[in-house]
Amino acid sequence: SKKKISYHYRFDDWEMDRRFVLIDYDKRLGQGAFGTVQEGRVLHKNLPPGASRSIIEMSALKKGNDIVAVKMLHGMFFLSAEMEFRDEIDLMKTIGYHEKLVNMLACVTDSEPMLLIIEFCPNGDLLKYMRDRRIYMMEHAVDARYVDTTKIVTQRKQLMFAMQIAYGLEYLSSRGFVHRDIAARNILVDHNETCKIGDFGLCRVMGRESEHYHSRVSTSIQNRMSPEAIAKYEFSAASDAWSFGVLLFEIITLGGTPYPDWAAAELLQRLKRGERMERPDNCTDAM
Repeated sequence: SKKKISYHYRFDDWEMDRRFVLIDYDKRLGQGAFGTVQEGRVLHKNLPPGASRSIIEMSALKKGNDIVAVKMLHGMFFLSAEMEFRDEIDLMKTIGYHEKLVNMLACVTDSEPMLLIIEFCPNGDLLKYMRDRRIYMMEHAVDARYVDTTKIVTQRKQLMFAMQIAYGLEYLSSRGFVHRDIAARNILVDHNETCKIGDFGLCRVMGRESEHYHSRVSTSIQNRMSPEAIAKYEFSAASDAWSFGVLLFEIITLGGTPYPDWAAAELLQRLKRGERMERPDNCTDAM
């Protein structure tokens, strides 16, 4: 039997009839501690009014392409996970549409399992995208006659990725949001090889009286965090900008791990002393 909703929840123009969401359980796009992301299909004509307003300029569901990504909780989860999932859905409703974000299309919250329906990005996350291409580029001789150009990442493409992500971050900041987990694994690459900021599970809106948001996060992401975020759990547009700088390292190294020679325990103190990562060998003066 379906689990009852644990507390009152307001339904709106984003709510969708579950019958119109076709989930392909054989095509898992991602997995977290409490949920999964599956490939699915939603006919454009069945999308709710909230989604219809947000996709006027969206190419993802034009031309008959009805593939979406569906995020859901596992069958067994803590109440706190359900509340966080609801908060993520509510937050995505308020963020609004932007071409450099993974946009929300609809949700199902009137019964279990709850669903968050978002844009589908067939090229997956940027970290895997770059690492796969790094392997290809290292294994194949550079010969334009035989090289698969879709698996080559040029410096021009790296710059485009950086600019696209920067546009998305600029929009979030202008709307008063702090993402708190900017990293290559949370950037998705669409069918046009355009980067879009995704995974808004840690994203928060800053209070009107403060430009900072204080909250603990997992220590596993510290090598993407700014010194004040590590030391005081203080997040802001500035800490997102710091994480973006670390993301640039991931881009230029085609998926390299930040601070490769630094022990996690000494990260904060070394940053406080003004130490920084060395410039990657393949990073030109112009870059």
